[in-house]
Amino acid sequence: MTPNHALDPTAASALRLLAVPSSLRSSTAAQRGRVATERRDKVDVEALMNDLLPFAQKMLREHREFLPFGAHMKPDGVIVWESAYDGREHPPPQDLIDLLRDAHQEQARSKSIKACATVYDIRTIPPGRVEEQDAIAVNLDHESGYSVVVIFPYSFRADGQLFVEPPFANKGDAAIFGEPRA
Repeated sequence: MTPNHALDPTAASALRLLAVPSSLRSSTAAQRGRVATERRDKVDVEALMNDLLPFAQKMLREHREFLPFGAHMKPDGVIVWESAYDGREHPPPQDLIDLLRDAHQEQARSKSIKACATVYDIRTIPPGRVEEQDAIAVNLDHESGYSVVVIFPYSFRADGQLFVEPPFANKGDAAIFGEPRA
């Protein structure tokens, strides 16, 4: 079973939730052979990123673009995919990012999630470069206060194939759960 990632054009402002049972995910820590001593927060957000990144890459290969989308991790580890819709056919991406992050903040306040991710397309200057290029940004937050934005620069080769470069990371804004606890 593959989750349906299409936006519902009949809804008003809304956040769409798509449950992805753990039996269908390939990115659990055990399956990736993680060491038991690794930080739980990093393992959780990496599971979210590894679950979501292939969909962004698929959309880029097929459409050369994608709308912002995300997911959250419930306290029991279940990953729930999300898309945002505000009633417009072509909303500005930032409006969809804001809808997703607002929903994540609400879920964090109610303690119904332990981690979340928002995935969106950006232009950036990668380290060691001087020119802007396209990139997939994965904004990751954990209830521990761990917050990071992992950026995957990409380009399309002359033959039209998507080429995703190694990522780099920046400290996140910790706007979902707040700063790390002491």
